[in-house]
Amino acid sequence: MLATSSEVAFDDPEWLFEIKLDGYRAIAFVENGRARLVSRNQNDLTGQYPELAELTKHIKAKNAILDGEVVALDEQGRPSFSLMQQRTGLRSYGRRVAPKADIPILYYAFDVLYLNGEDLRRMPLEERKKRLGGLLREPGGVIRLSDHFNEHGRALFEAARKAGLEGIVAKRRSSLYEERRSHDWLKIKLRHQVECVIGGYTDPEGSRAHFGSIVLGLYDDQDRLIHVGQAGSGFDHKTLEAVWKRLQKIESAKSPFFGKVEALRRAHWVQPKMVAQIEFGEWTHSTDEGGSKLRAPVFLGLRDDKDPKECRMDQASMGEGSGANE
Repeated sequence: MLATSSEVAFDDPEWLFEIKLDGYRAIAFVENGRARLVSRNQNDLTGQYPELAELTKHIKAKNAILDGEVVALDEQGRPSFSLMQQRTGLRSYGRRVAPKADIPILYYAFDVLYLNGEDLRRMPLEERKKRLGGLLREPGGVIRLSDHFNEHGRALFEAARKAGLEGIVAKRRSSLYEERRSHDWLKIKLRHQVECVIGGYTDPEGSRAHFGSIVLGLYDDQDRLIHVGQAGSGFDHKTLEAVWKRLQKIESAKSPFFGKVEALRRAHWVQPKMVAQIEFGEWTHSTDEGGSKLRAPVFLGLRDDKDPKECRMDQASMGEGSGANE
């Protein structure tokens, strides 16, 4: 069952609300003392997460089918998609990186579909949650229950915003489990914004005109421009042409960034004179390839009212951001 995107958090006694877990969705089949994990695309994930074979030790059932999320937690205990990518071997600009098996993972269960031979999919969600709540032998281990909260979605959304989480999921309490995208489950994502210096651009691909993406940076405490990613979405034909014309006027033969700008396709440099307003999902964790980067950055517009030197790492809050409800 998949959630439909929604823009606004709400309060409603007929709904319950969960923190949106930023990991890899997985169905867990538990039977005869063994656990098998399958992705939403029907790929077997069991071998990728050998520690989750211990699921069976923590479940009070002969057989069960659970729906949940495989997550990696950061230093603050928040689910981190960046760490999950590193654990599995993230794709960085089309390249696969060696997986980091030492990054610990957990399985957060939020639904139960079968239990001891009984099909629960036609049972209301609220009842399935009660069944799920009685499944674990004891707290801890490699499996956790995803908490839910009744009625008060706005308060949970605000708590998620303050904690730097991805957002929340709203689920109708009476909803049955259907193998499709449903309006009875809604995902309400937080988005963050930051002002970045444009230090270059990449060649366009396919039928796209002018450039592929803008190369973004922020100044550190030593006034060095640090590469934080590149944004290729958010442009229409008009803004592509307008930004392109301005970039042409400030082209430079030298990179304005400190250190290597890693894993980019062919880049062209510009003087660091333009500031872009960028929306993004989260800050990724540092990897062997470089420091933290913006995840899923989207260009919102140019900020002619901002001095590029004001775009600094210490002012770009890496734990908080603005959501659609603000």
